[in-house]
Order: sequence, then C-alpha cells, then structure tokens
Amino acid sequence: MLLHSGFGFLIVENIRKNSKTRFIGRQIHYFTELGSTQELAIYMAENNSEAVNGTAILAEQQDKGRGRLKSRWISPQGGIWLSIIVKPPMPASKSPLLSFTAALAVCETIDQLTSLESKVKWPNDILINHKKVCGILLDVATKGDRVEYAVIGIGINANVDIEKILPYLDDSKHSDVTSLKNELSGKSVKRSAFLKLLFERFELCYDRLQKEDGSPIIVNKIKDRLEYNSVIIEQGNKTIEGAIIGLGVDGSLLIKQNDGSSVEVSFGEIRTRDR
Repeated sequence: MLLHSGFGFLIVENIRKNSKTRFIGRQIHYFTELGSTQELAIYMAENNSEAVNGTAILAEQQDKGRGRLKSRWISPQGGIWLSIIVKPPMPASKSPLLSFTAALAVCETIDQLTSLESKVKWPNDILINHKKVCGILLDVATKGDRVEYAVIGIGINANVDIEKILPYLDDSKHSDVTSLKNELSGKSVKRSAFLKLLFERFELCYDRLQKEDGSPIIVNKIKDRLEYNSVIIEQGNKTIEGAIIGLGVDGSLLIKQNDGSSVEVSFGEIRTRDR
C-alpha cells in the first residue's frame, strides 16, 4: 500500500524537499510494507516512464527481500530498505562499480553520522567490527554494450532488533550480523537524517564515477576500506586462495595466489583468513 498521508510519508517528503541532491531521491515511492523494493524498482524501470534517473523505492519492511545469489534478506521494521533506479551513460563492463559507489556512500554516511568504523567485504557487504550491517544488491539491464538502467538495492540494519533476524540464520552465522543500533550500545540512528545524507553522498560518488578519471578514485577508496588482506574464494568446484593486491576498474578482485601467480576474480563466495 502506497501512503499518501501519515507521519511516515511526511518524513519522506521532508527528506525529498530538503535534500541537496539534483536527482537522487527527488522522486521517492514510500511503502509501509512491500514484498521487495528491488523487484518493484525493476518493474518500474521496465514499465513505468515516470521512473526517472534517481527514483528511489523505500519500505518500512519487506517480506520478500532478497540478497545476492537470490538469498533471502530479512527486512523487519527499523531498517533502511531501499532501491534506487539509475540510468548511467556507461559501458556495461563498468557496471559492477555501481555497487562500489553505493558501498562507499553508505560507509561515508556511517562515518559522518556515527563514531563507527565501517569496512567493505568484497563485493557487496558493509561490516562493522567484522559483522555485516549492510548489503548491496545490483541488477543491471543492458542495451548492446551499454547500461540501459541499473537498480541498486541497499539494505541497512539501522535500528533493527537483531533478535528478530537471528531465528532465520544458521547458528554459525549468529555472530556475523549486527545493526547500527547494536554497535552504538542501543542508541537509535535518526533514519531520516541518515537517508538524506545517504542520497547526497551517493549522488556525489555517482557523479564522480561518471567522470573520465572517476573510476580509479572510487576503486581506490573501496580498496582502502577492504576488511581483509587474504581471502579464500569458492567458485563452484574451484577454490582460489591468496592475498589481495588490488581491485580492477571493473570491480574485480586482484589476488596473488600462494604459488606466486596472479588472478583476477569477478565472482565467487568469499571467506576471510585474517579475522
């Protein structure tokens, strides 16, 4: 149900009107409950001419939220569940950098509004104290070798009660998830201020990405925030193990393997060795 009145809608309208952005979040579709902001955003990008560049879909809670590789994303009240439609004039080969752009915006927002130190777990997670606080999801539609549109999903455990998430996780993962509120010793984050600044930081990072020399800047900023130095990556029946030596301008991970050879990795499930 789309709200046209009520306290929540007024807060969202205030964010939209007072934001310093030119296009990100200038159009916001706000829901108290939704299956998935990502799925609705994709539908709108495909079928709705009003889904202009920067359109945001925001929900108080989701019951069909999804993460990377179609994993379930638990989205109770208290979080920031958001998808942003963008239409960047960029080659499809560089589209993975949109995930880095969103991750950097989230990290910079956390830096500015809290005392917490955030890190990036390649390719799409934000960690605080080695625990996941945010996930980034990217869906891209291409036309030829260019991006037609992209939908960037951002799920942040802002003021989420972690006890509501743990029953859905394997016992072995209970210590791997957190919320901003948990890390702030029970102090809630003002979500409206967080979202307003997130839109502004995302637009700044997005604009930087579009510039000719912007990609290396985004890549280097993410590299500086990587959570780990050594990794084990599972690619089906193949395992890659070694030290991270860099990131490619397409978002790939550059790894020096234990035998001294180097390899470029663009997908896989990652495990850290230096926790």
